[in-house]
Amino acid sequence: MSERLLSLLIIVTAVLVVIALFLVLWKARRTAHQSVIAVVSGVALILWASGAAILAQHGFFRPPDTTSAPPIGKFILAALAGMTVCLAASKSLRVLLSNQRHLIWLNVWRLVGAVFLLLAAAGQMPALWALPAGIGDILVGLAAPWVAMTVDQRGGSKRAIIFNLLGLLDLIVAVGLGITTSPGLLQLFHTIPTSELATKFPLSLVPSFLVPLAFMLHIVSLWQLWRGSWAPRAEASGTA
Repeated sequence: MSERLLSLLIIVTAVLVVIALFLVLWKARRTAHQSVIAVVSGVALILWASGAAILAQHGFFRPPDTTSAPPIGKFILAALAGMTVCLAASKSLRVLLSNQRHLIWLNVWRLVGAVFLLLAAAGQMPALWALPAGIGDILVGLAAPWVAMTVDQRGGSKRAIIFNLLGLLDLIVAVGLGITTSPGLLQLFHTIPTSELATKFPLSLVPSFLVPLAFMLHIVSLWQLWRGSWAPRAEASGTA
């Protein structure tokens, strides 16, 4: 696959995810403060994606040597920690992320997994990573609309829980295989080619931006499905 086509597919996907998540936040707002939180969150997403792209272009995600822990793994953990702090600190942000249907719909972007299969077919990524990651993402992306549309029906919550758990499993497998097939301290599988392409722009936007964001959306959805909505009824309806 040409670098131009790969850039187009990955960048367009990242841009659409940012727009979609911002629209979810904006549509859920009921107060002036929530509007501010939605805008700030949208700006933060843009800065995050842009920063990850710039870092990748400067080789930040490539292991400096074979004895160092993969920088991309550290970046994913830092991104997850940052999102956790934001959710814990902002009640309004939690309120804006209370619509299960919207949260599940956002997983449609996972259809980009088809790109991984194309890269493997072109000999640019190892099949050991591309097949489970690509097929898993495609299945999640295809299932997302149906699960979202039926989440409020009988048995919908159970389907949504299973969907989120499988979505998380797919992400864990993809990250794990990506790290263990890429040069570095944690490389276990010496494939030809390696997964080093995922540490370079534009494909690096997947593990550095899209994956941690998808991971947190699954967690947010599961938390509410298991423990009930974390948005107080009055505030969620705009009466607070």
